[in-house]
Amino acid sequence: MNSNKVNNHKIKIAAAELSFIDELAINIEVECTVWGDLSKPLIVLLGGISASRWALDCQEHQQSGWWNQVVNQQSYLNSGDYCFLTFEYFVFPERIINPPVITTSDQAQILHQIQSKLSLPQFHAVIGSSYGGMVSLAFAAHFPKALVHLVCIAAADYNSVKSQALRGIQRQIIHLGSQQEQLNGEGNLKKSMTKEFTAIARSLAMIGYRGEAELEQRFQSRKPGQALQDVSAYLHHHGENFAEQFSFSRYIQLSQSIDFHCVDVSSIKAKTQLIGISTDQMVPVKMVENLHKSLSLNLATECHVNIIDSHCGHDGFLLEATALNQIFKTFLSENSHDNFKRNSRRASGY
Repeated sequence: MNSNKVNNHKIKIAAAELSFIDELAINIEVECTVWGDLSKPLIVLLGGISASRWALDCQEHQQSGWWNQVVNQQSYLNSGDYCFLTFEYFVFPERIINPPVITTSDQAQILHQIQSKLSLPQFHAVIGSSYGGMVSLAFAAHFPKALVHLVCIAAADYNSVKSQALRGIQRQIIHLGSQQEQLNGEGNLKKSMTKEFTAIARSLAMIGYRGEAELEQRFQSRKPGQALQDVSAYLHHHGENFAEQFSFSRYIQLSQSIDFHCVDVSSIKAKTQLIGISTDQMVPVKMVENLHKSLSLNLATECHVNIIDSHCGHDGFLLEATALNQIFKTFLSENSHDNFKRNSRRASGY
């Protein structure tokens, strides 16, 4: 990505535009980035709760993009053909005790405020993955004229009970750490324990994000105890890295935001592409198929579904770059396809 084409903005938004105005009067400031030339079709990129506005590589700010495997100069989605918009999901600062729940509709409203305050054109597409997929659905439902295409990856209009239970346990782990902090006092010990419990919670989350077949293939061993040792080291490493960059407060707030996600998709008018992942435990294929059925009830909505055959589980939205770009190319170039199609990455030679 050409760093000369990276424009960062701070947008001030009145809380009156958001759902929690009656509970907490606060004005917010959101950071966003426009990548590339606005004369080109503008696409919004939204990732999971750990994603930042740095979706693409940026040498100027020494940032490695969380979606650089999918969006780069060699991909269908590239800065030569498109302009991109990203923003930081809003959460309340840690000084606010027991903050209200931030909904995916709030994040969608923030995106619409960014579009308005920067005088941005109608979005050519809003592409959301995981939590970003939920926000993309909320945006398309609340602001049907603000976008032309909607791409929702590894997300649905509601969440499974299993995924909510897993997130509930993760938050309990973090709250246990917070209680332990109160017993042991403040200072460096507090910071250390906060990170430790956040890392454990994230490790539990990763078990759900990754596919069962992938974990078996990577860590299975005939030596007793070896598989547990290897997978534990893997989870610990990623949990620690996450906790270094992600505060426990942000984690809890965005985790709760997922659990409260529920969107009435009947008002969506954008041409829609749903993408599920065959081994996704967080958003099973059946939920994506049910969402397709709901959207298909609206005769004004053109909706397509592709299921990527992958062993990577929910994290396939980060790792299945070739399959994703093939779907983007087909959908965004407006080639006609059957409304429901299963794509096998292996069978089709992606």
